[in-house]
Amino acid sequence: MELKDIKLTPLLETLRLEKISDKIYFSEKYSNYVSNSRLGLINPRQDGSPEKFFAGFSNTFSSSLEMGSAVHELVLQPESFELSKDVGKPTAKLGAMADELYPIFINRDITIEDVIEASNSINYYKNKIDSNRYSEILNSCNNYWENRKNKELDLSQDKEIIYLDNKSLEIVKSCVEALNKNTKVQDLLHPKGLLEDPISENEQAILLDVKAECPNGKEFILHLKSKLDNYTIDLENNIITVNDIKTIGKVVSEIDNNIKRFHYSREFAMYIYLLKLCAEKFYNLKDPKIRANYLVVSTIPNFYSKVRPVTYSEIREGFHEFRTLLKYVAYNIGYRDFSLEDKPNKYQL
Repeated sequence: MELKDIKLTPLLETLRLEKISDKIYFSEKYSNYVSNSRLGLINPRQDGSPEKFFAGFSNTFSSSLEMGSAVHELVLQPESFELSKDVGKPTAKLGAMADELYPIFINRDITIEDVIEASNSINYYKNKIDSNRYSEILNSCNNYWENRKNKELDLSQDKEIIYLDNKSLEIVKSCVEALNKNTKVQDLLHPKGLLEDPISENEQAILLDVKAECPNGKEFILHLKSKLDNYTIDLENNIITVNDIKTIGKVVSEIDNNIKRFHYSREFAMYIYLLKLCAEKFYNLKDPKIRANYLVVSTIPNFYSKVRPVTYSEIREGFHEFRTLLKYVAYNIGYRDFSLEDKPNKYQL
């Protein structure tokens, strides 16, 4: 049996395009869905394996991911998110510990058992929490907790506040400013038409069920999910465009290395495939032209930004990888008795 013998059929009646909050998108409700990020866990070229894929992501902290998420939210959803001033949040994993323990702090005293549980979750001094380290963590975080609690008791505040340590705070502010001042970036996010402006949406989720049929007679459903940073649908010119913000801890000219390293072409291919189906189903576009762009910003001074178009050959290569990995998932379910239904996992975007 070869992977090409497995048949995949999109069930277009299940196609959904809607606004779903991150809290819901990453919840147990969608825990058995396949995202682009999770496909990386089964990709041998990304050190993946079936065991890693079906186990799902572990809850690991990354300061670069935290800053990247903040940049996304502030550029794409400024009506919903606001960056807090420095309120003394600790740096790195201790800051993650502070956020993990904060909901407990506002309700009751934090016990050493609470700290141990958070430590295991964040992987901060895992299995090494004693009474001294417990006290050190409370002392290091208490000022942040008090300041945050006071800030949240504000009737005039109607946006979700993003809390960062002072260093990350300044980096994020610079990145957001760079993207907001880049006219090419803004023209893509807020396009203009001749008679009618293109539709432009941020942080929309697309869900689709795909029927998998194996030569051994087994049939089952694979649930796909994606959340797009930004897409535009140009009804006048029959064009769909996917724009994705990428932060990079190097000069922006290094983005091509990241594209290869993180297999971003597969990500774009999956997004474009799903958006094309939506454009055809919900907007009656027939075989629309496709466009895609990386909106790149550097997290190091001078915080340069640029637009890097995605080529059609990259999309084609990415789609081949996307389809192959999806069939590999189906093979492991159909022939090796793996299952996505066994236990919930918190997937990444």
